[in-house]
Amino acid sequence: MDSAARRHANMPDQNPGEDLGMSLTAAEQETSSATRIRHGIARYRAWTRHSDADLAAVVGAVQQLQTARMRDTHADSLASATHAPITEFFLSEIYTGLDLNELAREIERALPVAVRMLPDSVMRTAAFAVECNALTGELDEAVAADLLAHGITAPDSAQLIASYRRLQQREARNQQIDLLRELGLGLDRYVRSRLITATFKMAARPARMAGLAGLYDFMAKGFAVMKPMSSVADFLDLFIARESRILDRLDAGHPDPFCPRDSA
Repeated sequence: MDSAARRHANMPDQNPGEDLGMSLTAAEQETSSATRIRHGIARYRAWTRHSDADLAAVVGAVQQLQTARMRDTHADSLASATHAPITEFFLSEIYTGLDLNELAREIERALPVAVRMLPDSVMRTAAFAVECNALTGELDEAVAADLLAHGITAPDSAQLIASYRRLQQREARNQQIDLLRELGLGLDRYVRSRLITATFKMAARPARMAGLAGLYDFMAKGFAVMKPMSSVADFLDLFIARESRILDRLDAGHPDPFCPRDSA
């Protein structure tokens, strides 16, 4: 198992409050959500690229390749009037769009305010977003470090595939997919609640005044893309099935694991 996978083999349960069947009090659930967000921010702070410009440059190249691949894999969803907004949200806002640098400053300054101000259901979903982004960054950094170790600074798709296979990140990437599912389902579930939606809207101005604009705006974007959909489950099933199929092809040594979406 690669170092990224080892670090995350003991990740906490996806939803502590729900997994324990309401055995946690509201205050305990709030503490759990805040703790998970702080932990995600700490993981972001530990990224090596913050102090290594060469690594940071290769991480950027890796992310560009991966984003291009994902846009090809999910091209039909991006072209769909129904699925385009949520697909764009997943590819742009969740994968590379969440500004953890700004969010880290917000969390360090005003997380206690956020816990009091925003519904805990919203805070739990924010925790999934931060955790997923932190894990994604760690996986990308591991790939970039492997490429650098092989003297590669401007990778192509073949070199990216070779790095994936050397690192054997399947367990950690399965966790990444699980977090994406939990995040999507959480946003979908909470946007269907009139009470949570109303409470969230009422918190807009106070949240920004408290210095939580980044966190609030990210959640608001998620709610906005989910709201018009009758359910996000079908989209998630399609998105995750395609990503899992690519992981299967990588593990199986398929000569073209990034081949067209639904071919064998």
